[in-house]
Amino acid sequence: MRIVNTFISETADIPDYTEISLRQARKLNPDLIIDFISLRPADYFDELYINWIDQQTIDSDLLNEFRSVCWFDRHDTPNTTYPSPVGFWQKTAERIYYLQEYISRLDLKNVIHFENDVLIYDDLDVISTNNQMMAIPMSANKSTFAFSYIPDPKTITSLCTYFNWLLSHYGEAKLTSYMRDHISEMSMLNLAMSEKLVQPFPTLPTQDQSLVFDPGSYGQFLGGTNNGHDSGFTDPEHFIGKLIAENKLEVRFEGVPYVNDTKIFNLHIHSKNLQRFV
Repeated sequence: MRIVNTFISETADIPDYTEISLRQARKLNPDLIIDFISLRPADYFDELYINWIDQQTIDSDLLNEFRSVCWFDRHDTPNTTYPSPVGFWQKTAERIYYLQEYISRLDLKNVIHFENDVLIYDDLDVISTNNQMMAIPMSANKSTFAFSYIPDPKTITSLCTYFNWLLSHYGEAKLTSYMRDHISEMSMLNLAMSEKLVQPFPTLPTQDQSLVFDPGSYGQFLGGTNNGHDSGFTDPEHFIGKLIAENKLEVRFEGVPYVNDTKIFNLHIHSKNLQRFV
């Protein structure tokens, strides 16, 4: 396994909470290679043996094609604790193309990528994977790269090619109407899952699962959101949020997170208050 994480931006420094995420990852995976793609390195990268990759050194035909066909670059999310800049949704999608080019350039295998407001709670070697790309389903029209697995370059190349085809083949109105939401990398990932280009990580406890993964719903319930919600929040559109609200799932944090008696491997902490959960 190898971690390759990103913060793709033209102006902003890496958010402070990223350090907490990376320190946790390094603590639990002391010998793992960790790469980080960003405009500038953080001052703790050397201490944590994190390889910085300058995003300005990464370019590809797929990335350039995405920029030419993408029409959701104007969407932003104001009035949050960590306000999303204009172009936020385009940059979150672009990171997948930066990953694709970097993974392809080095012909990397068995790559884990997770977002900067995610904490992991075990050695990555305990995860069961296969030879297909994996990510996390969230709702009827969204899935997330909050925690994802990329077995080899061809799987993420196929995904980026599919994203470009979606954006160029369908107009904004048609895709938005079909997804019943604004278009983002999450809605396109959900379509990719329906086409079997990406397989889902398990999110709900069953007798067959020793681990489940958080798309954001468990983290929202335990830690609240970046939009002013306190702990205990559930999103009724989320598969998990609906079940928590119906008292069909018991979620708790005991140094590590659990749902019922099953360990949650990661927490996607939407509130960005990661320090509460280390």
